Amino acid sequence: MSGIYIHIPFCKKKCGYCDFYSIRLCKDSQLLDNFFLALNKEIVNKSYLFKNQTVETIYFGGGTPSLVPFHYLENVYKTFADNYHLSNNIECTLEINPEQATDQYFSELKASGFVNRLSTGFQSMDNDCLKFLGRCHTVDDNYRYLDLCKKYGFNNFSVDYIFGYEMLTLKEIERSFKIFTDLKIPHISAYSLGIEQGTSFYLKLRKGEINVIDDDDYVQQFRLVHNLLTSAGYEHYEISNYSLPEKYSRHNTNYWNFVPYLGFGPSAHSYYDNTRSWNIRDVRKYCDMVSRGELSFEQEQLSLRDRFNEYIMLSLRMHRGIDLKHLHNEFSEFENEFYHNIKDKKISRYLVEDNGFVRLNLDGLIISDTIISELFS
Repeated sequence: MSGIYIHIPFCKKKCGYCDFYSIRLCKDSQLLDNFFLALNKEIVNKSYLFKNQTVETIYFGGGTPSLVPFHYLENVYKTFADNYHLSNNIECTLEINPEQATDQYFSELKASGFVNRLSTGFQSMDNDCLKFLGRCHTVDDNYRYLDLCKKYGFNNFSVDYIFGYEMLTLKEIERSFKIFTDLKIPHISAYSLGIEQGTSFYLKLRKGEINVIDDDDYVQQFRLVHNLLTSAGYEHYEISNYSLPEKYSRHNTNYWNFVPYLGFGPSAHSYYDNTRSWNIRDVRKYCDMVSRGELSFEQEQLSLRDRFNEYIMLSLRMHRGIDLKHLHNEFSEFENEFYHNIKDKKISRYLVEDNGFVRLNLDGLIISDTIISELFS
């Protein structure tokens, strides 16, 4: 079992909070052609790594994959089909922005037959909030996207929502999530607004043009999102992810369960044979290096300590938590330290031990970064 991630690094404009690698898509058709030539070549060149693997999930992310002409994506999928063993039950996800949701685009999607899951960034159901976040779409675009999903039979899709900023009110959160739950949206990713160095929001923060939300207000928003969704039958299966039964993201769940995956395109990451690698974060340099047959990535071999820390971090993101039997079998030399740490009064009140697993309770999820770092070796 394995997964594939394809990074399409083009956007109409950069959102103020986004620190993923992307560039503005211009009318330079030569760059698009060069990029997809390089991408398909990288896909073929790396196929030996998954010679004995069955690919269970493919994810077209970015950037904005739906911004490029669809035939490019069809050709990429064909390259995978020709060079990798794809599961008969493959989950193939495409990220699509609401403003690109048109009848013509959905018609192409449906006709292609290979995309069976969609993910889109609503981020808000309020136009003032969308403007603050720097989004290019409106609430009407969100509703059009939902109508098109129904019209073309896409019943497995996810929407992203951002909370954790000052102008967002509890009343607006309630209104938005009532819309989501009434419509029974299959999967919802609810992310708190992060302000990362290098983003325009970071510059605004330094200039005093925006503020970080108060801790108490953040906790109120997090709890409200959690309560609204879980009371409506959604499973809170990962810190930021909720789904109706059987509608969780198989692709992202594989990341958290250490299933091997290969990443393609500039800045994409891979994980296999206890090795992590990452492609160069520059589309033009990426194209040049791949076209010349040079390695476009760096890599590191993970030590046992690295793997233990990653296991703690990723497992505690999941509702299931840390499997104590797996911990004993794979990381026995860190067991004593781990059990000593979880008994600490500062930490133990945020943990639940149940049926051989240790997981974070709701209070622990709210401050997960702090708790997880305390359990690192």
